[in-house]
Amino acid sequence: MFLVLSVFPLPCLDGCFCFYSLDVEMNTMNCSNNNMTRLPDKLLPGTKQLIMTGNNLGILDTVHENVSEVNAFHFERSNISSIHKSALVILASNASTIKLSSNKITKLCPFITQISRTKLWLSDNPYACNCDMMRMRDWLLNATNVIDKENITCGTGKWKGKQPVVNQGCFDNRRRFRAEQFLGIFFWKCLYAVFLQH
Repeated sequence: MFLVLSVFPLPCLDGCFCFYSLDVEMNTMNCSNNNMTRLPDKLLPGTKQLIMTGNNLGILDTVHENVSEVNAFHFERSNISSIHKSALVILASNASTIKLSSNKITKLCPFITQISRTKLWLSDNPYACNCDMMRMRDWLLNATNVIDKENITCGTGKWKGKQPVVNQGCFDNRRRFRAEQFLGIFFWKCLYAVFLQH
């Protein structure tokens, strides 16, 4: 009887576990649950999957170019509060998967709407339901690469944790209310102008 290994351990950085997996045919660097505050400065050569789940990354603003060849990023439960455009540009340059669910993100960088070839996981974050969320909802309605968009809910306000953002008519109602406000102001200005002419 022969035991066939599907995972082959590889030399790695302290605190991380590196291996080659026959299942996915790629080098993986697993640095999960290490209380790391930033991405590793060095990666195992040929790393295609970087697992950073369960760390303390905070603001993701500085990302080294050495991650541009990674195909899959796992950032779930890493206390990420925001991601800068410069970081997203590098992360998405070659990635097929970026998982950002279960973090502390309240607002997404507008650049994320330009990412179309990378599969994204964005749910379970405390998104602020404001005008930015209205724009995000419009994008989500047509985004085919956001895998968990049906699970994205508001993290603040009266819609906190309720129906998915993509299904919320409240944003349409708010748009309608603003349009009515504009028309009302326009009407009274016209009426005032007519009054002055007399």
